Amino acid sequence: MTICYLNDDFVELSKASISPLDRGFLFGDSVYEVLAAYKKNLFRLDDHVDRLNKNLELLGIKVNLSNTEIKTILKEVCLKNLEENQIIYLQISRGVEEIRNHIPKEDTKPTLFVCSFEMKNVPKENNETIKAILSSDIRWKKSSIKSTSLLANVLYKIKAQEKGVDELLMSDSGFITEGAVSNVFCVNENRIYTPPLEANILPGITRKVIIEIFQDLNLNFEEKKIDEEFLFKSDELWITNTTKGILPIIELDKKIIGDGNPGKLYQLVKQAFLKKIEDCKA
Repeated sequence: MTICYLNDDFVELSKASISPLDRGFLFGDSVYEVLAAYKKNLFRLDDHVDRLNKNLELLGIKVNLSNTEIKTILKEVCLKNLEENQIIYLQISRGVEEIRNHIPKEDTKPTLFVCSFEMKNVPKENNETIKAILSSDIRWKKSSIKSTSLLANVLYKIKAQEKGVDELLMSDSGFITEGAVSNVFCVNENRIYTPPLEANILPGITRKVIIEIFQDLNLNFEEKKIDEEFLFKSDELWITNTTKGILPIIELDKKIIGDGNPGKLYQLVKQAFLKKIEDCKA
């Protein structure tokens, strides 16, 4: 039995229901967060709530809850579900209105939904390597907003599955943006690179953690525009996200990256990331 939170109540997920007139359902007029919980401890909770608030402000969605109240709800959902390691999903839409209209009413009450899923692949020392393909970026130009309007991402993941790979990396006018569900890092001559936030990418929380690790370990690092040729010539290629942590790409468009094995810098950063998970407290 999975317990979720929906508009002031904790209920069984199978019994939760939302009106078809909810603007999140009709327009994708909503934002979301995905958090990892390790041993019932929510990882980087403050960072997720800070990003949520920024997105709500950008969209003009006003939630009558304090940061403390939102964090309490997230923790309660985690505690009410049995799994030690969980993926916590939070979504806030602009709410339900009586008539479908593109222009929202000012007094519409937001819909708040939080649920939990078991984390199937907990980051560990010997996670799998993955393969990816490259495709043009067809998304809108506000991908820094964590909107539930994810149709392009869905199509990308379907394409990746059809091609027999794990992820799809995107490029815009020849420059890398991000993965369908991840941020991208590459290594060239012992220097680490990732596209800047100005490149229409999501400011990933795991991305932020990994950059902190670079600073902790005094690694050579730069945020810069990365063209496709540079990416293919990389010695190492990684992706990061909340549900997977950090994973190495060993093949892109059927071309081997580096020597086809996880690189030395990846191994170093991965160990530091695992240590941050081990040390995390809710």
